Amino acid sequence: MENVKPMPRVLIAGANSGCGKTSITCGILKALVNRELHIQSYKCGPDYIDPMLHSHITGRNCRNLDPFFSTGEDLRYLVGKDSQDVDFSVTEGVMGYYDGVGISCEKSTWTVSKETGTILIFNVKGMSHTMIPLIKGMVEYQDNPIAGVILNRCSKGMYQLMKPEIEEKLGISVVGYFPQKEGIYIGSRHLGLMTAAEIDNLDEILSLLGETAEECIDLDLLLEIGEKAEPLTAVKRPEVPAEKRAKIAVAWDKAFCFYYKENLEILEQLGAELCYFSPVNDVQLPEDTDGIYLGGGYPETYRKELAENLSMKESICEAAKAGKPIIAECGGFMYVCDHLVETDDSQEEMLGLINTDVRMTKRLSMQFGYVTMKALYDTAFFKKDTKIRVHEFHYSKADKRGDACEITKYSGKCWNGLYVKDKIMAGYPHFYFHNCKEVAKCFVDMAEEASTKRC
Repeated sequence: MENVKPMPRVLIAGANSGCGKTSITCGILKALVNRELHIQSYKCGPDYIDPMLHSHITGRNCRNLDPFFSTGEDLRYLVGKDSQDVDFSVTEGVMGYYDGVGISCEKSTWTVSKETGTILIFNVKGMSHTMIPLIKGMVEYQDNPIAGVILNRCSKGMYQLMKPEIEEKLGISVVGYFPQKEGIYIGSRHLGLMTAAEIDNLDEILSLLGETAEECIDLDLLLEIGEKAEPLTAVKRPEVPAEKRAKIAVAWDKAFCFYYKENLEILEQLGAELCYFSPVNDVQLPEDTDGIYLGGGYPETYRKELAENLSMKESICEAAKAGKPIIAECGGFMYVCDHLVETDDSQEEMLGLINTDVRMTKRLSMQFGYVTMKALYDTAFFKKDTKIRVHEFHYSKADKRGDACEITKYSGKCWNGLYVKDKIMAGYPHFYFHNCKEVAKCFVDMAEEASTKRC
């Protein structure tokens, strides 16, 4: 018999990008943690940076809920797996509430919200009554569970005037407001927000956000709304084998830190022992490394340190020469190439495992977003014609992108990409192993083979 149990939860969505989702979500998380509640957080979409902020606050690993990679059943499984032993769960949306693949509302925050009670954040600066028809349109456009709204960039006086008007005319709760307040700022950069490790006064900012949420948001009402969320099946977490098949070294420092927690756990469930190292600071790979996972991040910011760490570069190249498998995603791809070239044409020598240069650009590559790869031939990581949903997002351009896969965007735009050279897979695509476990299995299998040879 299924173990169905209440899992109180809300989703914090935004009417648009830049409306204050992250600051308000972090404020709510901090305020709930200050109340000594055990909180599980989630982030919609293919985001790595917001989850770092969430995890810093809650002390638990934030999870991604992405309807492009996951079915509705998968999403319920992921929530049921990680929310069963906490007091409350909070999900932060991505982009605008209805902004999905292409210009559609498919695979959007709205798609995820149908599994969750939703609080809509609305930036109402410069508005009074006009906010009512705008919120009404958001609520009524599709069948959805929007149960309340938070008015962002709103004064206390305007909130007190508009709250009864909105509740009377729209029949939803005004859960609170968030004022413009000096000192509350999470710096921006070209890929979104700065990582948690790069914000010197992060704890000070989070404390201010938490205090503001406690003062300006009716947290009791928010918790009450969350209590109405549909119960879910408490899922038994997959077991990690006691006996390890191989040791996989995962790059983790300020240059490389973009990983789905689900990916790392799936590697462990397949029998990998994960050990972490810094390509920037360490002198060599961890002892007895059998495979290497180079995730995304900001290698361009630390390009000189990476280029000048000759012993680490030699250690990785020797591992590749010995046939140890390597996955290099986006930032990791930039590291395994010949040179990383800045916008001023200055360049640093990288690993040289893939014969192409990568050039930083001032604008986001148009080859970004959700894409589907189709394998054009058999490789060590997947068979010909295998289709894998992945994500790209980069402010750089490779002189040559590779030819292992045909990559198709939702709009129909198509190009070739991804290198698979012997046991090295490198390219801009970010993988989500939950929807392509065969890739993860091949990776661990090859690492185990390398381990056997080492022994």
